[in-house]
Amino acid sequence: MTRTNAFFLATAFFTASCSQQAERKAGQTRLAADTPAVETIKTANLKNKDFTPNELGKVMVLEYHLIGTPEDRWRRTPDNFRKDLQMLYDNDYYPVSVHAITTGQLDVPAGKTPFALTFDDSSAGQFRFIEKNGKPEIDPDCAVGIMESFKKKHRDFPLTATFYVLPAIKPSLRLFAQPEYKKQKLEWLVKNGYEIGSHTWYHAQLSKLSDEGVQQHLAMFIKEIREFLPGYDAKSLALPLGMHAKNRKLESQGSFEGITYKHESVMLVGSVSSVSPYDIKFNPLAIQRVQAGEHSENPENFMKNHIKNKTRFVSDGNLKTITAPESMKQHLKPGLEKKYTIRWIKEEQPAAQAPKTS
Repeated sequence: MTRTNAFFLATAFFTASCSQQAERKAGQTRLAADTPAVETIKTANLKNKDFTPNELGKVMVLEYHLIGTPEDRWRRTPDNFRKDLQMLYDNDYYPVSVHAITTGQLDVPAGKTPFALTFDDSSAGQFRFIEKNGKPEIDPDCAVGIMESFKKKHRDFPLTATFYVLPAIKPSLRLFAQPEYKKQKLEWLVKNGYEIGSHTWYHAQLSKLSDEGVQQHLAMFIKEIREFLPGYDAKSLALPLGMHAKNRKLESQGSFEGITYKHESVMLVGSVSSVSPYDIKFNPLAIQRVQAGEHSENPENFMKNHIKNKTRFVSDGNLKTITAPESMKQHLKPGLEKKYTIRWIKEEQPAAQAPKTS
């Protein structure tokens, strides 16, 4: 879906001349720099038709591991994964890539909230082929099959995900556990808009390795993946067990035996929402994730909390602007005004009550 710019908001950057802008067509908002508060914007395709942009709000990066049965702490059943996707869709969330969050290039329709899907460990339930009439087909109950089916039913929900894979781990976790299809699966994912990320060579706990060992594990990942995807650069790393290397600079870039790697983002483990990529506290080399499941710190509970407290990221529908409540000014990362037009929403003050008469 293309982005919409059917509305404009009052900003701190408008000059007095803006106050004379003409009325747009019926249903559109008014350009008015001197308006004391911004009206909520109405967009026909939203479940919740009234919204106020907040591009300094919270963003969920969801973390999945096993897809299968039964449900447990590190496993999500196929039906529950479908339920998660439906919940996000019904509540005006919109899928984006990890790369989009990392770079702040959030091409998200007005009124929608971006989120990203991530999968660690490259187990069979994430991407499985089954034989039908002598030909491999995607299992409709694996994560990829579920996402592809959901996309076909909801064309306005372009699902994607980053798979943090393991090229040298035990067979049950090695590149989705079907050795005869390793190359085919990786090629399919890249061709169909998914990202391949590093989870190290074989799930090494980086905190226990020397500087040379860290670089070896991250560079060997690149070497192995390029055997299937020549020239492919994994741009993101998910830390095994969430443990940092002693020298954290080596998580983002380094080299071993002539093989170099460079990660633009590093994923943590846990259940905390990420701040906006425009927030001063955003660190692309330490992105928080929310772990899927039935435990207390799950995506549904975070979502409900964000909606209730109006703390979630809500897009203004314009890649060239950052729009947020004026009260969030202190959260804006310095320097972004050189790249974006910053629009601050003037929040209404409660009207003073008239004194009671006796």
